[in-house]
Amino acid sequence: GGMSVGRGQPAAPSFSLGDIPQGPQTWDRPAMPCLEQTGQTHPRYMQCSVGAFPASQAVLQKFALPISVAIHPLNDPPVQPGFSAVPVVNFGASGVIRCRRCRTYINPFVSFIDAGRRWRCNVCGLLNDVPSEYYCNLDQNGRRRDEAERPELSYGTVEYVAPADYMVRPPQAPSFCFLIDVSARAVQSGMLEEVCQTIRSKLGELPGGTRTQVGFVTMNSSFHFYNLKSSLSEPQMMCVSDLEEPFLPLPSELLVNLDESRAVVEALLDKLPAMFATTLDPDLCLAPALQAVSAMMQHMGGKLMIFTSVQPSLGRSQGRKQEDVKALGTDRETSLLNPASDFFKNHGLDVCSKNQVSIDLFCCCDHYTDLATLTPLCKLTNGQLYYYPGFERSRDGDSLREDLQRALTRQVAFEAVMRVRASRGVKVAGFHGNYYLRGADLLALPTCDSDKAFVCDLVHEEQNLTTSHVCVQCALLYTTSDGERRIRVHNLNLPVTQNMAELYATMDVPCTINSLIKTAVEQGLATKLMDARSRIQSACVTSLRAHRIMNNTPVPEQAQLLPLYILAALKHPVLKDGTDIRSDERIALMTALGGMPTGMVDLFLYPNLFALHELPGSPFGIPGEDALTVMPVPKPLSSEKMDPAGLYLLDNGVSLLLWIGKAASAQMMLDILNIPSADRLDGAKVNLPALDTDLSARVRAVVARIRLARPGALPIYTVRQGGQAETKVLSMMAEDRTMSTMSYGEWWNALGRQLT
Repeated sequence: GGMSVGRGQPAAPSFSLGDIPQGPQTWDRPAMPCLEQTGQTHPRYMQCSVGAFPASQAVLQKFALPISVAIHPLNDPPVQPGFSAVPVVNFGASGVIRCRRCRTYINPFVSFIDAGRRWRCNVCGLLNDVPSEYYCNLDQNGRRRDEAERPELSYGTVEYVAPADYMVRPPQAPSFCFLIDVSARAVQSGMLEEVCQTIRSKLGELPGGTRTQVGFVTMNSSFHFYNLKSSLSEPQMMCVSDLEEPFLPLPSELLVNLDESRAVVEALLDKLPAMFATTLDPDLCLAPALQAVSAMMQHMGGKLMIFTSVQPSLGRSQGRKQEDVKALGTDRETSLLNPASDFFKNHGLDVCSKNQVSIDLFCCCDHYTDLATLTPLCKLTNGQLYYYPGFERSRDGDSLREDLQRALTRQVAFEAVMRVRASRGVKVAGFHGNYYLRGADLLALPTCDSDKAFVCDLVHEEQNLTTSHVCVQCALLYTTSDGERRIRVHNLNLPVTQNMAELYATMDVPCTINSLIKTAVEQGLATKLMDARSRIQSACVTSLRAHRIMNNTPVPEQAQLLPLYILAALKHPVLKDGTDIRSDERIALMTALGGMPTGMVDLFLYPNLFALHELPGSPFGIPGEDALTVMPVPKPLSSEKMDPAGLYLLDNGVSLLLWIGKAASAQMMLDILNIPSADRLDGAKVNLPALDTDLSARVRAVVARIRLARPGALPIYTVRQGGQAETKVLSMMAEDRTMSTMSYGEWWNALGRQLT
């Protein structure tokens, strides 16, 4: 991996990078706003990896790190019912005001001249006429007198009500379709019953109110439609066993208005587990069933949720039957991480993306699934992959339930497209995330929800910029679940600098890493993982060297954690070398990472480690002045600093690991888990019992606050020091030395030597 440590040679006196900086000191890693003036969007929606943009291409090349913009377009804070998180603007008769040349939306950074009759676009520089109904005179500073009353001229984020010319067709009703595996394994593992009960319990909370449409298809060696017409006393099942030329009944009776057919839909969900309770059918005809359910949805689009418990075995597009384990850790590994056939990829593009269908895949299989072949369905449609290896309801049911509940009820935008514009001289280069790029710069997003995020990189289109600021504007055009067409616009305005030092002084390390690791994963899939690792490593060295050449001092505080995060990325299961990461697991991690916002990427690479045994008697784990639980300070990710008599909680934003030291006392175990010994707890999933002890109360409060802040179910797994499952914790210890990577201290010193 290019990180091997040479031993034995005398160390040359090396350049000192300064004292080794400690990892993040806060549990929640908020985005850092580094842009001063008003009119900027809040960093929860859009943030840039630096606080200034280099005036010349030459400076950016030396800097060697991406200048990237992370976009989390629907990341609204909670608001009271009936209120909007962002100001809504309706231009009515005058139409939405945009630059007539580059189509930028009017925003706080445009300037008005000619007594307010014309405005200059801050992206392309064109002078536009102000429509008479939008006219207002200017004050002595050249600002419009009505600026404060106009959200689009004073707020960084606004939402415009889109007029009719922003619609290809009338806004569609939200539709949710469910394609459910009913093979023997789906029944025996409890998946079918958990899915049916969860959907039934959330029918009243699906977005869209009385307009929502639903449809159901089940599949084993054949697939089955259900007529849910409201006039029926109970659902009618239609079985299709011809997988070559599947027959399609009338969509109008299969995709029904939930409000009208509620009783029939509930009857179906109540009956399904019993209908298949005694099945011995081991097969799954995913491809034909997917074609059928897509045909049922394609006239209106919407959300398709697929639940599988076995590998697809019938119909076209068979993936790999088993994993080529010998390829793991070799140059051939990449072939396992790419689709075995293009059926699902092509279907995702030509059928789903084109018809506004977005796919969430809930995979509950008990062994190798060839996720690499299936995931393009989620990646190309801005969907999500949920992976529960070896799913058993008794253990994993609550995780599936919580994930599915959120997927069914979160704020969602339908029929969406997104475009990012940047000032003249700057080009939006690569996009990272789950989408399909239509044309040069239009992201097609059949749906987009509050958990999905994207990153784009900015590069120079000209050698030198002539403007004083670079504006980045992101616009998301979508249909709300209430059937309104809206345009949500976010604006950032970055000062242009001649001074390279400013890039380091204003660096946002997590945002930089967000782009670096997503680019590395894409490169790893296209070439090999080793190339991806060496690329981010050399970006780090090159950038630190450029700083050293420019001024012979350690990097400023803002940029100090760059080496630690690069090291964490190189060791992370998503990129690391070795044979212990199976391809399904790696694909699940890569796919999850693809849609993560910066704060989640941050935790994913450098998790929180809390010392639970230190909570009793401390100010942590109890309510503070704001009534919220006071959170402990995270510990460094170094296993040698962990106390064998202690209990630690590792939070990587996706799951929680409870590490139990060898010497942890029986009393402490009783106080938190109500069992005296950890002998049987290696790799077990646990729910913390509500015990009447100080430790239990504090730990449950800390866990509850973490879970509230994260989108997933965050199950807790216990890990015993010295047990087999401990590798799960050790693989996240970014500061440890491993067989193929240096410790943080060694890496820090090796970097100093490379800069000498």
